Amino acid sequence: MRTQALFACLLLLGTGAAAQSYQLTIHLSGGQTVTIPHDEIARLTFTEGASGAGDQDGTGPARPAFTVLRAYPNPFNPATTIEYELPAAAAVTVRVFDLHGALVRELQRESLAAGLHRVVWNGADGDGAPVASGVYLCAVACGDEVLSRQLILVK
Repeated sequence: MRTQALFACLLLLGTGAAAQSYQLTIHLSGGQTVTIPHDEIARLTFTEGASGAGDQDGTGPARPAFTVLRAYPNPFNPATTIEYELPAAAAVTVRVFDLHGALVRELQRESLAAGLHRVVWNGADGDGAPVASGVYLCAVACGDEVLSRQLILVK
């Protein structure tokens, strides 16, 4: 029964992501904008001249954003690893919240060098007490940006 309930919950969570659609928007140098649905893109090839990302106002290159790559294993028991990458040295804060938005635990708050980083959450709150099975959100903050991943603790 517990396994069936977990499967149904995971199925519901997964259907939201599957129902999303994505598109590629290209801003051309002449001021035109082209938008292409992702399912129509077979391949991207850049030829002749420079290519890359730029500021929306076209004044220069955009600062590369940091990325939260994954949390593994997920669902997890007893611990999960959150992996993220920084394009440059930065102050980073990694926190876990419950679905009500309450802080469960701050995992990391420090200045780090550019590159790949990992932090482990052992399923405990800030006092070291184990938390209940359920869905949690991991928020990784770097500068003005905050990216999050869903974590599922199964006991």
